[in-house]
Amino acid sequence: MQESQSQDRAPDRNKKIHVLVVDDSPLMCKALSRILSEDPAFHIVGQALNGEEAIEALSKTPCDVCTLDVHMPGMSGLSALKHIMIRSPVPTLMVSAFTSEGSRVTFEALRYGAVDFFQKPSQDKGEDLDAQKALLQERVKRAARVQVKAARYLRLKQVAAGHPDAIKAASGQGPETQGGIIVISASTGGYASLLSLLPATSAPSKPIIVSVRAQTRYLRAFVDYLATYVSFNMKLAEDNEVLHNGTVYFINSDDAASLEQKGEDLLLSITPRPRLSDRESGLDLLLYSASEHFGNRVLAVFLSGDGADGLSGAKEVLRLGGRVLAQSPATCLAPETPIMAARELGVETCLLNEIAKDIHPDIQ
Repeated sequence: MQESQSQDRAPDRNKKIHVLVVDDSPLMCKALSRILSEDPAFHIVGQALNGEEAIEALSKTPCDVCTLDVHMPGMSGLSALKHIMIRSPVPTLMVSAFTSEGSRVTFEALRYGAVDFFQKPSQDKGEDLDAQKALLQERVKRAARVQVKAARYLRLKQVAAGHPDAIKAASGQGPETQGGIIVISASTGGYASLLSLLPATSAPSKPIIVSVRAQTRYLRAFVDYLATYVSFNMKLAEDNEVLHNGTVYFINSDDAASLEQKGEDLLLSITPRPRLSDRESGLDLLLYSASEHFGNRVLAVFLSGDGADGLSGAKEVLRLGGRVLAQSPATCLAPETPIMAARELGVETCLLNEIAKDIHPDIQ
């Protein structure tokens, strides 16, 4: 284990976020440590160059967050994560190049208890390095707020081609969406919640829009990964897409999404927009639009998350007689949003299997 020079100064545990950086590349270890150290909120407790070193370090040096490289020789990041979550549970942020080959193992890590993932900083393809630095710092801060006791290994079973439910879903429910609509929100810790919730339900009788705080390339990879574990249609939503019963559409929560009726078709309109704290979020706008079209036939669900996005829109859902549910805070990696929904809106909090029954009432 390589000790950080900053460890010579005793950190203030009440103010600093203690981070262990794990990567098989000494240069990447130094780069990540340097990026985090630029923010006075962080204190780097050390660096580990492989999984074995990381496990040993965590057993001796408590920390608030561990950044863990996905691909390492010897003990892989995924194997190291399994040991960490058993021996010394700590909020873990997976860091990878996130290629098409690496995306699957990254999402596998979420199944094993990782709280989030981040693409390694790079200036390839002209990407803004300063923006990447700021995003990494934000993600580590978010990870530090996670309640790791809620992390758990998720046992998922792939749905084989030709599965009866898959055939039924693939045959297509028509665009008859008058039965209502379901809007699901997920931010910090939401990947794990979705991995638990959606495979636990059958083909929904209504269209479902899932709003996730994620960049499009990550969201597309997640949809592809999750699709192997569900028995109904799932896709990344497109602008002016006709919504169908029995299909789940994923959107970026920062986009402005709204519904529009054209003849017998219900269309989903998606417009990119900057994230502004003094205006309604994209999720709020979607819930306003859903309430306008469906009134009391809207179900809004708040999964694990750490912000107030969507709460204003949820008030409109309730005002018009719709339903709002929130994931039980005790089961959330990030319980802030469900807690706020329960406190400010008086909505019911439920376990994920109970929410699955609301999505598809025929589930017993």
